[in-house]
Amino acid sequence: MSFHSDLAFGEEGEYLVLKKLHFKYPKAYKVEGYCKEWDIFVPEKGIGVEVKSDRAAHKTGNVVIENKYGDKPSGIETTKAAWWVYITKCNLYWIKPEDIKKCIEDNSIEAREFAPIAGDFKGKSLYLIKEKVFKNYATRSERLNGRD
Repeated sequence: MSFHSDLAFGEEGEYLVLKKLHFKYPKAYKVEGYCKEWDIFVPEKGIGVEVKSDRAAHKTGNVVIENKYGDKPSGIETTKAAWWVYITKCNLYWIKPEDIKKCIEDNSIEAREFAPIAGDFKGKSLYLIKEKVFKNYATRSERLNGRD
């Protein structure tokens, strides 16, 4: 896995979420290009949705939440999205950012530092949250047919 293959996998997840949103919010759209605030905007509600895809969670048992890129706050620390949709190979979770933060706090989870991966330029600080713990904080979850 590399930055570029992860990016393609993530984009596939964004279109999956957009398709689901279109049932209730037909004007929802994927923001093209880089947008720090969110991946999908829902005009009917005036909110953004951040989509995170993790194809290793079923192997590691963890979901990964970024809080720093290089030395700067990012991810959960800077999000403006009202919802995060976290996609693993087998599950899809709808969760509010404040509930992710509550999960981290309630379970005393410490961020860990990681070196850059291929195609990336800076290290990251990440929370590794057991998926079985994370799912308890999600507002909604659904089982997916395995994605590769």
